[in-house]
Amino acid sequence: MEPIKMRSFELLRILKSSCRASAFRAVCFAGVISLVLVVLSLSAAAQKSVAVQGGSAKPVYSVVSPIGEGTVKMISMVPRRNTLAGKTVCMVWNRAFKADVTLPALGEQLKQLYPDIRVVSHTEMPVAPMPSTPDNPNKDAENLRAALKEQGCSVLVTGNGG
Repeated sequence: MEPIKMRSFELLRILKSSCRASAFRAVCFAGVISLVLVVLSLSAAAQKSVAVQGGSAKPVYSVVSPIGEGTVKMISMVPRRNTLAGKTVCMVWNRAFKADVTLPALGEQLKQLYPDIRVVSHTEMPVAPMPSTPDNPNKDAENLRAALKEQGCSVLVTGNGG
């Protein structure tokens, strides 16, 4: 009886390994078929592109960048001033960490470097607003713009990086 049980067990083991091998072969075959389809579709796209390009011998491939396209229109910055001598410097707090402490210190340092400048404290100016959007205009931005014009601001210093 022992030899028969051993044979059944051995047969079962062989069948299991055969099934695993068959499944592996099926997966490999599916992978090869997928690869062939991709190559064929690229070849067809290249031939179509060649036909569109007017029969050029070199295939043309189009590539889509994962970064995407820029949506912001770049503008140039206002040129920086060579000196602050005789200018009005307005300090504006933008609720950045400790800017209410550092802005007065910056103002004092600027007065030491340029004795003829006028520094308008952040306490005399409206707080810098969060950016507004076209569909949600921010009235605080208009108030700040008016205050800067009223003070005759030549240079604006706002917030800090903490």
